[in-house]
Amino acid sequence: MKGIRAKDLRGNDPAELRSTVRKMEEDLFKHRLKKNTNQLENTMLIRNTRRDIARVNTVLAERMRSSSGGAPAAPLSGSGEAPPASSKTKTKRASKKTEAKAKEQET
Repeated sequence: MKGIRAKDLRGNDPAELRSTVRKMEEDLFKHRLKKNTNQLENTMLIRNTRRDIARVNTVLAERMRSSSGGAPAAPLSGSGEAPPASSKTKTKRASKKTEAKAKEQET
């Protein structure tokens, strides 16, 4: 059995998608409970249910994004540019160096 297809979900309204996610989360809980009590014969049900939940959440997020004003999403890392280094990484590196120097001076 394949599961739910995103193409089929796109015709549903957001309230129906939320109720679908809720039902799937309950099913996932039941599957996990059965697995822990060694009553679940097909453990692939857990993986398939998780993936179906992710599909429904993706369609729901697309719907919310399109209705909220259509702000363009940030492009994924494919633009060829490296993100600028944050100041936190520099301070962490500097503090690690000072800690290492302090340890060397103690010994």
